[in-house]
Amino acid sequence: MLYNLLCRLDVVETVVGCGRLVTNDFDQILSFVNPSLALIDSRSVCGIEHLKQAAILSLSSHSGGFNLSKDKSTEVLLYLTFQRQISKALKLAGIKDDTKSIAWVSFGELPANLSDIVNEDSSVISISKYNFLKLASDIAPNLEDSVKQKIVMTRTATLPVQPR
Repeated sequence: MLYNLLCRLDVVETVVGCGRLVTNDFDQILSFVNPSLALIDSRSVCGIEHLKQAAILSLSSHSGGFNLSKDKSTEVLLYLTFQRQISKALKLAGIKDDTKSIAWVSFGELPANLSDIVNEDSSVISISKYNFLKLASDIAPNLEDSVKQKIVMTRTATLPVQPR
C-alpha cells in the first residue's frame, strides 16, 4: 500500500516558492488562487521545509483519502496552520490587504504570468519571520529556532490524527 501511495505522489509535480508582491491589486492576486495553486501569507510559513512538508502532506492526504478539504491548495493552508477548519486557516495564513510577501505551492506547473504579481525572493520565509504570536504563541521564545521549527512541523504532521 505504501508503494502505491508513493507512486501516486510522483505523478503530480509540486512546486514551492516565495517572493515579494509587486502589486497591491488584491483582486489580481486572488485571481491566481485555484485548486492547484495556493498563495499563502509568508508570515505563516516557518521556513522552506515547513512549506514543502505541507505540500507533501496535502498531496498524500488527497491520494490516501483522508483529506479535510476538497482542494489540495486549501489543504496546504490547513497543514501550515495545523487547523481543521478552513475559515480559521484562511484567517491565519490567507492573503490579506496588508500582505507584502507570499509563499506558494503549485500542484502542477506554475502559471506563466505569476511574475506579474510577485518577484521571487527566498528570504521572505524563514523561522525568524514566522508569526509565532499569531500561530504558535505557546512555544517558548527562548528556544533555538531549529527547535521551534521542529515543534511547528510536528504539529503540521500530526494534523490528521488530531481529534475533531
